[in-house]
Amino acid sequence: MQTAKEALLARMRGEKSDFVPEFYSTTKDLVFPGDRYINLEHFDPYGTGPDAWGVMWTNQGPDPMIDGNTVAKDFRLFEDMEDWKEHVHFPPIDFMPVEDILNGMAHGMGYNPEEHALSVLILSGQFERMNEMVGFENALCAFYECPDEVHEFFDAMCEYKLKCIDRAYNAVHPQIIHMHDDWGTNNNMFFDPEIWREFIKPNEKKYADRIHELGMVYMHHSCGFIEQIFPDLIEIGVDAINPVNVCMETDMIMEKYADKITIVGTVDNQLIDKESTSEEEIRNEVRTKIEKYGKYDRFIPFIIPATQRGFKIFVDEAVKAGRQMITN
Repeated sequence: MQTAKEALLARMRGEKSDFVPEFYSTTKDLVFPGDRYINLEHFDPYGTGPDAWGVMWTNQGPDPMIDGNTVAKDFRLFEDMEDWKEHVHFPPIDFMPVEDILNGMAHGMGYNPEEHALSVLILSGQFERMNEMVGFENALCAFYECPDEVHEFFDAMCEYKLKCIDRAYNAVHPQIIHMHDDWGTNNNMFFDPEIWREFIKPNEKKYADRIHELGMVYMHHSCGFIEQIFPDLIEIGVDAINPVNVCMETDMIMEKYADKITIVGTVDNQLIDKESTSEEEIRNEVRTKIEKYGKYDRFIPFIIPATQRGFKIFVDEAVKAGRQMITN
């Protein structure tokens, strides 16, 4: 029988696996430096302070994995994307100790190449970085008020992210590149899908091509409702999408797309996050989704954890139920 690492990578690549793997216990997801606050004396990519772009972040709580951080309230690096060239200073990636940071993080996380798939998470994609700097409303308006400048900024961001991909590969040779750019609310995309296709899709294709040239898997993270662009993600070569939230029509998504792109998610995050949800209700939700969707070769159960209690129960049940779901 395959190891959990072998089963996970098989499902990421659209190949047969012996069982349904659990993501968190099988993967070490290293955070590429620069896009969150970093204090090299006490490394905390989810802390309070400025990132390498000058954006101020605020820690949301004591547990970095669960609580995370957000851009500080009312922060603006500048106001108008027409002026981005005056204010945006790309981090000096050639001078950053990327190899030391990623290898140190892997060591600190207990990475074992025999047991774990290695992933590098590259945060703050094109749209996220724009709204982190100028604010969400200004970022949305910029698509209409100064489209040429947004195109120029996104293309410059793309060149920077391609360098990040190259540096991540050379530093630790991960199997997975985990790109991050949120595009959806709970019931729709932040913007018309045609906006995404014009401004974002071309550079996403470049990321996919570079990642595949280097022999890695491209997993993209976008929270929220993004059903409209699943065919586009498949077209440009994204290998996996997470988290596929229950706000979308997961039955339809699995039936239409699960043979073309790996669906990482479908477990009811909100149910698991509620304090009133019992342990058995959490286990039943996880087990039911694995029994329902485990027949698809490109399904991996997944949540974005908001409580340690829910997270621990999820991982435990997903490992148990996934092992019982023999797929060959």
